[in-house]
Amino acid sequence: MNVELLKDLDRSGGWTLMAGGAEQSYVDIDDPTHLEFEYMQHIALVVDAAYDEGAPLDVVHLGGGALTMPRWIAATRPGSEQVVFEASQQILDAVRPLGSVPDCEVRHSEAVDGIAGLAAESVDLAIWDLYDGPRAVTAALDLAALWLLRRVLRPHGVAVLNVSDVVPFAVVRPVLAGLRAVTDEVVLLAEPATLRGRRSGNCVLAGGPASLPIERLLRAAAAAPARARVVAGPAMAEFIGTAVPATADAPLPHPDEASGRAFL
Repeated sequence: MNVELLKDLDRSGGWTLMAGGAEQSYVDIDDPTHLEFEYMQHIALVVDAAYDEGAPLDVVHLGGGALTMPRWIAATRPGSEQVVFEASQQILDAVRPLGSVPDCEVRHSEAVDGIAGLAAESVDLAIWDLYDGPRAVTAALDLAALWLLRRVLRPHGVAVLNVSDVVPFAVVRPVLAGLRAVTDEVVLLAEPATLRGRRSGNCVLAGGPASLPIERLLRAAAAAPARARVVAGPAMAEFIGTAVPATADAPLPHPDEASGRAFL
């Protein structure tokens, strides 16, 4: 896979990480609080809704890319301790010129192997943002991996996952079913056009051992520059429907393998 950094001509500190000809991530090293991609803005909405403003967090990132979210957390929550697991040596080599992130350790490791080696209840926040070509990796998101995520979360912790999909959400729905099986409550954020089936897109899923601040998240998502539709509560049960968690014997399908209706 060809990996390269492209300079943004409009922002002096902006860089786009390209992987296999597709945009993998974007970072502004002069302004780490700038999140170019809408799904990253949605991840930030979840983090800021779940935790007090500026409070430092212990964070694990499954997938590093250009270290956009680690840089954002370091800038908005000084004193946070972070670990990043990135499986691609090509990506690690490509982003090295962008510099390091304060109090952030980057390890060359597969995501599942990385979280398996962490101590139980050792992190406040786990962010799953893997990438393999034009859509986020989902092959590893089975029930066993989700239990590993749940194991490392503290009682107030939150797991946030970026999963690319398209109607009928043949990938997202089983992942949500699995997340619901291992956490207290789950929520989904996505662009309205994605949920209506007008295009494929990134869905941000979140869950944790404790209840999520749904009302706060609803207000933030409605007022955000990159508006998000929030699915939670009874609407979540309807969205998941009859989907069941993926397992090693019954892995997640490719979104193109099924057809269905949009979630309106």
